[in-house]
Amino acid sequence: MNDAPSLESGSSPIDPNLYQKTQRATRLTMLGQIAGQIISLVVLAELYRMVDPGEFGLLGMFMPITLLVRSFGSLGMDIATVQRRGLTDEQATSLFWYQIITGVILTVILAGMAPVLALFFNAERLLPLGIVMSGTALLYNSYSQHKSLAEKKLYFGRLTIVRLLSLVISGVLAIAAAWYEFGVWALVIQQYAELIVLNVGFWFIEPWRPGKMAPFSEVKSLLHFSGFYTLSGLFFAVGQNFDKIMLGVLVGSNFHGQEWIGYYTQAYNQMIRPVYLLTSPVTSAMLPALSHARKNSEAFTRLTSGFYRMVGIMLAPASVGMFLVGERLMMVLGGDEWMEAGELLAVMGPMILAQSWINISGTLMSAAGRTDMLAAGAFGTLLTLAAACGIAYWRVGSDPTDLTLELAFMVTIATVCMCGPYLAFCFHFARLKLRHLFLPMVPAIVASLLMGVLVWMLETNFGVLPQFMVLVQQVGVGVIAYLVFARKEVLWLWRQLRGQGIEEVGHTVVE
Repeated sequence: MNDAPSLESGSSPIDPNLYQKTQRATRLTMLGQIAGQIISLVVLAELYRMVDPGEFGLLGMFMPITLLVRSFGSLGMDIATVQRRGLTDEQATSLFWYQIITGVILTVILAGMAPVLALFFNAERLLPLGIVMSGTALLYNSYSQHKSLAEKKLYFGRLTIVRLLSLVISGVLAIAAAWYEFGVWALVIQQYAELIVLNVGFWFIEPWRPGKMAPFSEVKSLLHFSGFYTLSGLFFAVGQNFDKIMLGVLVGSNFHGQEWIGYYTQAYNQMIRPVYLLTSPVTSAMLPALSHARKNSEAFTRLTSGFYRMVGIMLAPASVGMFLVGERLMMVLGGDEWMEAGELLAVMGPMILAQSWINISGTLMSAAGRTDMLAAGAFGTLLTLAAACGIAYWRVGSDPTDLTLELAFMVTIATVCMCGPYLAFCFHFARLKLRHLFLPMVPAIVASLLMGVLVWMLETNFGVLPQFMVLVQQVGVGVIAYLVFARKEVLWLWRQLRGQGIEEVGHTVVE
């Protein structure tokens, strides 16, 4: 029996107000994400006009490596912090210092890789860029424990405020640096400023401070859990960045290739933006909620069904819509210079919904305590995406223009096709029935397809208008059409976000 003081209050099997707290947490974080995405788009629209696509491509060559190394960053200890009930102060301290030590090691590794990558990619400018960017690994780990403890306590309003401040401050500094023609260094300043503000903010809102470390025997099980989660994170990171690394190797040695890497990475970033817009608040609330409900099978099923249905309702129309307006969106944000990126974005659009369900399935498996099988599933996704990239190269070779378009197409096809089997795999090991959870999502998918057909049919009738006005009209028609075709689903979602109709979450399963 461990008598150390716990960081949690209460030990009841399930909080009777769990549904209300979960909905409030999801609602607050979602509003913050919407505001954050608006801020990010405004900042990017300015940076697209002030920083050459080739500079984005240069950073895009190193960022996948940084993200791969960061996948080891917290060693999954942040997830273990939220998932573990009855976490003691000493255990939290041990996890904190393990993350700091790991951050220092990863910083040294990234700095050491910089000259190797510069030589490997045949791009001299990667050397100073890689050395400077290496410090982000430590900054990323420095706030991880405090963020996790704040999420565990459902402090999502405070977390949201900090994230918004980080976006505003980093965006203003990046635009100022770009104004003075700092080029790629304006983007580096943006990265550092955001991480520094997050560190200061999360340490301020979470009063916990590290103290005495727990004996290794008391954290061994946490490390075992987090180890599998880290392995799965590595597989996911390699799979989702395989195409960018491949582009860097094949076409990154000259400015023309770097320009196309910039188009590709920024198209991908715009595609993944709505995914993070929704899955970040959902997973932030989903992990603590499902972890609390894990021993109550009915509550676990109801909550899971509600989360997947919520994501489907909001991101199914985004998948169809991005396919239709992706090219125009990039031109509105960055001008005609970014038209090529718009073509890539339109091709990538259909993977939005599939990628979002894949993302939140990792949270489901973590809450269910099956990070071992999560790692196995992640390895399967890695093999699938790597095969798709290989086929793309086999089909068109290494011409930057042809390869980027083919990669966008093949990665999209692979992601969409593997989504169903991957969900079935995760639901099986979480002891959930795919049929009961998938059926409530079908109406949103059908309504989105109907919306897409209508917008496509009306596109030629918008006349000769500025790109921005055409985009606004397309989005407006799409929103209205979806509200009509999916009115029952939208009404259900509205009740959930307002905290009403709680008993309807997962009603199909319960009935």
